[in-house]
Amino acid sequence: MPDNVIRVMCPNLRCRSILAVPSDARGRLVRCKSCGTNIKIPAKAEPKIEAAPAEAEQKAAKKPAA
Repeated sequence: MPDNVIRVMCPNLRCRSILAVPSDARGRLVRCKSCGTNIKIPAKAEPKIEAAPAEAEQKAAKKPAA
């Protein structure tokens, strides 16, 4: 699948069509051609940053042992 296409399922429970929208539609509203429902295309997800090992150890030390 090309990088410039996003596949989204219509949230309408009676439709559930798969839409292929261009990647430049991120953050915009698009209309399902099958049922007419407006769908907000999610913005690009930012990578989740994990806590540094030192911070993880500090958090673990604060928790009481079970």
